[in-house]
Amino acid sequence: MSNTSINLKLEKKSYDILIGNNLIEKELFEELVKNRHVMLVYDQNLDSKKVEDFLSMYSELGATKSISIGLEASEENKSYESIQEIQNCLIENQYSRDCLLIGFGGGIICDLVGFCASTYQRGVDFALIPTTLLAQVDASVGGKTAINHIKGKNMIGSFHQPVKVFIDTNFLSTLPEREIKSGMVEMVKHGIIWDENYLKWLEKNVDEITALSEPFMVEAIKRSVEIKSNIVAQDEKESGIRAILNFGHTFGHGIELIGKYKEYNHGEAVALGILYASKLSEITEDLPKESVERISSFFKKVGIKTTTLTKIDPEELYSAMQSDKKKQGNELNFIVLDKIGKAKKITGISKEIVLEVLK
Repeated sequence: MSNTSINLKLEKKSYDILIGNNLIEKELFEELVKNRHVMLVYDQNLDSKKVEDFLSMYSELGATKSISIGLEASEENKSYESIQEIQNCLIENQYSRDCLLIGFGGGIICDLVGFCASTYQRGVDFALIPTTLLAQVDASVGGKTAINHIKGKNMIGSFHQPVKVFIDTNFLSTLPEREIKSGMVEMVKHGIIWDENYLKWLEKNVDEITALSEPFMVEAIKRSVEIKSNIVAQDEKESGIRAILNFGHTFGHGIELIGKYKEYNHGEAVALGILYASKLSEITEDLPKESVERISSFFKKVGIKTTTLTKIDPEELYSAMQSDKKKQGNELNFIVLDKIGKAKKITGISKEIVLEVLK
């Protein structure tokens, strides 16, 4: 099957996002790694043989140094300690400012490598090989990098764009079903906030996508990446329209925090957050109840839980949401829907209304 390339056009730094099956071929990497110091940062859960093959490939293609570092990809390890571990290795091996970091793993690895690249010697190049569906349609695209803080998710970070992204659907076949469903939440979000026709297509082909049928999965990833790239190209650093990509995330990050990043994975928490944000839209923007039910029905069809695992106290969740990094002053920002396919940011929502939604 032929590969697809999407160019994310930015004012200062555009780059290609390649999408296809069995993308990891020598010729695609040669120009990227030749005559450079290369470090591969990978998820320890990945097949060690694949990691060894990658390292050998970079050396064969003319990388002047080629080393790797494996990390356990957990929210706890998305931390200063992991950044230090990577940067210590770079410094000890005398990696130059024109080095290349390559992130090989899910969203946590993508975020860690991007943030490390943005800070090592005031900024070096990095490329990404996202291996989870969530990372392929979200974390690897757009240049948001971050680590967690004890008080909140992704509180320490920067905007730093990769030089290339390789989205290989071949990696999805080894993922647990739960991870596929988690990634589908971000796909659905893109349809909800931007393109109702895409949402209709997802609804129609949900069985083929969850079964990882190749042409359907490639098309779904391609359309999601196109939507996110389009939005990011208009607003790289989230001063305007890019904020709509946070639909459901203010609620979702609070749910993750209350669950100590163990009870829910990111997609599951965002799915619950999307349902809360849809209910808020019904109250504040007169979003039809049928639209809220449509979103809930899709999640149920995919097999994503639409209720919390344990009863959550609304006051506790509201308090957890206060650590949201997208606040303006003391006010929380919320992304709401005028209708399916059209989202916007609002502020000034009273605590009483938010608690009504959470109840």
